[in-house]
Amino acid sequence: MNKKNKIENLCNYPDCNLKGEYRAPKGYNSLNDYQWFCLEHIKEFNKKWNYHKQMGADEIETDIRFDTIWRRPTSSFGSGKKFFNFTINGENMGSFENPSISTSSSNKLQWSLSQLELDINTDLNLIKKKYKELVKLHHPDVKDNSKKNIDKFRNLVEAYNYLLERYKK
Repeated sequence: MNKKNKIENLCNYPDCNLKGEYRAPKGYNSLNDYQWFCLEHIKEFNKKWNYHKQMGADEIETDIRFDTIWRRPTSSFGSGKKFFNFTINGENMGSFENPSISTSSSNKLQWSLSQLELDINTDLNLIKKKYKELVKLHHPDVKDNSKKNIDKFRNLVEAYNYLLERYKK
C-alpha cells in the first residue's frame, strides 16, 4: 500500500479526488497488494476484472473444482490402504482384507453384527435403521477426523455391506 492510500485512502483512479473506500487487487500476480477506489470506480474496475484471464480452460476448471472444496487439501474417500470392500451405486469402491477379521463366514457375520450392535435375530429394516443411526454418529464430518473415528466409520460400512449381501442370499 502506498503512503497516499494509507494516510488518505484517496481513489486511485486518475484525476479522482474522492475517498477510496473499496479495495481491489493491484494485479493478477499481486492479489494481496491492494489499491483503493471510490464507489463509481470500483464498479468500473469490477466490470473489467477477470481473474481467469491468463488461464487456459483446464486451469480454469481445476481452479473452479478447487474452490468447491474451499481450497482445503482432501483425499478421495477410502483412498488409504485400510480401505474396505463396499460399493456405491453398484460401483466397487476398492478392497482391503482386514487381517483382524477371519475369512470364516460365521466369524464375519458375528463381527458385522457386533459392529452394528445387533444380534442374530434381526431383519433388513432393523439393519438399515441401525446403520443409519450409527453412521450419523460416527461420520468423520460429524466427529473429528481422527484415525479411530475413520476406522470405526469404515468398519460400519463394511459390516453393513456384508450383512446386506448376506441378507440377499
